[in-house]
Amino acid sequence: MMKLFTLMFCLILADQSLHAEASFRKPDELFRVLNDNDKWVVIAEKEDITLSTKSIDGMNLVAFMAKQKTSIPTEIIRDIIMDVKSYGQYFKSSGSFTFKEIERESNWVKGYHLLPIDLPFMKDREYFFRVHAKRYDLHDKTSIVHWYLIKNEPSDEQMVQNISMDAIKLDYGAGMWMAEPIDEKEYILSYRLYLDPGGSIPGFAVELLNKMNIVNVFKDVVKEATHRNITAVP
Repeated sequence: MMKLFTLMFCLILADQSLHAEASFRKPDELFRVLNDNDKWVVIAEKEDITLSTKSIDGMNLVAFMAKQKTSIPTEIIRDIIMDVKSYGQYFKSSGSFTFKEIERESNWVKGYHLLPIDLPFMKDREYFFRVHAKRYDLHDKTSIVHWYLIKNEPSDEQMVQNISMDAIKLDYGAGMWMAEPIDEKEYILSYRLYLDPGGSIPGFAVELLNKMNIVNVFKDVVKEATHRNITAVP
């Protein structure tokens, strides 16, 4: 009887472990595509920011990249992206988005994002994500922060039940911030993003939303980082 109980207990633990692994599995192939500098096509240049897109095999949507030359210490950029609980203070150009920090460990943060869709008859979008303050794999030499969508757990739903109102839950997407050195002082800072908002939003509207989103987020992070860098100078 004791052996049977022990076996059942081990099976339960194994099932929970597999569920957790599936919930937090990284989209490695997507990260490799985003990280690769080949096949990005420049579509706009404004205010020192270059905006590019990239087609991805098997995907109907394109990935976006915003980049700019800077000398801001990468630690400041990393601290801003990891500070999920304060996103509402930084991302002022991105509209009335709602963010919530769910859980925090030493090198990652789990968060929630409610994305309002300002289009007639279209539901808002929501997703849970995990952001890491490190490279996405052992071969990656340039990323400083990466994030990806994850499956939520029942306890997560309880924490946002008063925020989410009949929104469509997203389950595939990722982004990464990269720093590619130019010389000892300057580097190219880039933010690369692929996000499928799901549902019945027309493709042109999705790409417009993603385009506006990445540019606004990039500008807001650089603005906050510039302010921190100036105030940190003795």
